[in-house]
Amino acid sequence: MCGIAGIYGLNDQSRSGQMIARMNDRMAHRGPDDHGIYTDHQVALGHRRLAILDLSPAGHQPMFADNGNLVLVFNGEIYNFREVRESFEGFNYTTSTDSEVILEAFRRHGKNCVHLFNGMFAFAIWDKTKQELFIARDRLGIKPLYYVEAEGLFLFSSEIRSLLASDVVPRRINKSAIAEYFTYQTVHAPDTILDGVKMLMPGHHITISGSIRAVEQYWHPVKNASNDSEGKKYDEVCHDIKMLFEASVKRRLISDVPFGAFLS
Repeated sequence: MCGIAGIYGLNDQSRSGQMIARMNDRMAHRGPDDHGIYTDHQVALGHRRLAILDLSPAGHQPMFADNGNLVLVFNGEIYNFREVRESFEGFNYTTSTDSEVILEAFRRHGKNCVHLFNGMFAFAIWDKTKQELFIARDRLGIKPLYYVEAEGLFLFSSEIRSLLASDVVPRRINKSAIAEYFTYQTVHAPDTILDGVKMLMPGHHITISGSIRAVEQYWHPVKNASNDSEGKKYDEVCHDIKMLFEASVKRRLISDVPFGAFLS
């Protein structure tokens, strides 16, 4: 796993640099291989890296698009990144990472890039020209992403404890969440145990530009369900499920790190 974090709306780069460094350090356990931060006059981004694809320093994040205009922090794995990569003719890749593919997909397709990806992901892209921050979470919410608005700032991270490390997020318990927890043994998303801290829901993305916070759902498990099995016999459906399962496992074996490494 990796970890991502960010702050939007703070013009003081010195202060935002200190804040994002604390948030990033609080997620050190998520990424022992590398770390990095980026600060602009409106945004600060942090990343902790667990190297999975392209183990070289070329995979360092935050990662920039070839024109330097887009900045990415990404947690996850895009299983079909090679197919997406090959579909982009005329682009000169400098790494063999899926991160670079996300950047190019966003450059070409904007927020609709999420429809190209088969994988688990939570990523944020800062567009320096538009002064716009785009954050997306995978269809089933495998990768975590939390956000909060505090002291006029928008903050996000892979972990709540990282948000707290900013020292601007109030440590207030969500009282209704306590009741939910003792009733259901969980807190129902998008709420969390902390007052004001929300979870970006699976299959959603959010665009932040000035005071505008546009949250959109791009995928739904029922609305986007396939009807391929309609009218088929039981044996045919079983065969389809077997083929889909095997293809799914195969897609997840693309990393440069041996599977055994995840067990140690």
